[in-house]
Amino acid sequence: MPAQHSSLSGRTAATGIGGALTAEKAGTRAHTPDALLGMLNDMCCRAVDCLPGVHGAGVIVRFRGAPFTAAHTASWVRTLDEQQIEYGDGPILRALRSQSVVACSRGDLLARWPALAPGMADTEIRAVRAEPVPVTHQPAGVLVLYSTTVDLIVPARERLLPIRDLLATALTEYCTAHPHEDHAVRLRRALHTRQLLGHAIGVLTARYRVTDDQARQILTDRADQEHITPASAARAVLREHFGRDSSTATDRPHHAVIPPRQWSR
Repeated sequence: MPAQHSSLSGRTAATGIGGALTAEKAGTRAHTPDALLGMLNDMCCRAVDCLPGVHGAGVIVRFRGAPFTAAHTASWVRTLDEQQIEYGDGPILRALRSQSVVACSRGDLLARWPALAPGMADTEIRAVRAEPVPVTHQPAGVLVLYSTTVDLIVPARERLLPIRDLLATALTEYCTAHPHEDHAVRLRRALHTRQLLGHAIGVLTARYRVTDDQARQILTDRADQEHITPASAARAVLREHFGRDSSTATDRPHHAVIPPRQWSR
C-alpha cells in the first residue's frame, strides 16, 4: 500500500483534506519554476495519499509545443505518461484537448488506444483517470491518476476538487507572474536541474549511507567550497560515479507505490 506522509495525515485527520488545502492555499506562491515544480510534486503525492484506490499520479503541462510531464510520484508513472505523449493520443491528451474528464479501465484503455498495449503489457495498472486543469480557461495541464486495485477511479468530489483547484491556482499564479516568457523552456530547465540533484542525492545516500537531507547538504557544501552551483556539483558527483553526468541513475520515486511488474524487485 502507498506510504503515508505523517505531516499530511495528521493535518488531514484534524481538518479534512479540503480544509487542509484551503488553509494552505493562502500562503502558497508558485512564482518560480522550482517552486511550481515542487508544488506540483506535492499535489501528486497528496493525491496518492488522499484518494482511495490511487497508487500513482502525475501532472502533464502544455504551454508552447508538446506537452510534457512536470511531476510524478514514481518513474513508472512518468513512463506511462510519456508513452501517451509520444503516441500523440490517450486519456491524458484526450482530456487536455477536450477539457473533459477521461476515466477508463484497463480494458477500455486498450480497446480505445491499442497502440498503448506494448507499454501496458507488463504493468498492473487497472484504471486511469485524467482530470483537465485549465489556466484562465485555456487547456494547460492534466492531473492523471493510476490505480492497481480498482477498475474505475471515481474519487470523492470533496477530496479531488481541493487538489485540482490548488493545481490550477499554482499554474495560474506562475503564468501571471511571467506573462511574456516561454514557460515550457523555463520549466524544462528547472526539471533537468531537479533531476540532476535527485540523481546525485541518490548516489550520495547509497555511497555514504546518509539521509536525503544530509546528502543535499553535502552537495551544498561542495558547491560553496568550489564556488559552483548545486547543479554543477551534482554533475560532478554523477561524473565521478557513472563516468558522465547523465540520467543513467534510476529515478527515485516520491512514493512507495505498487509498481508495474517489470520494475518489481
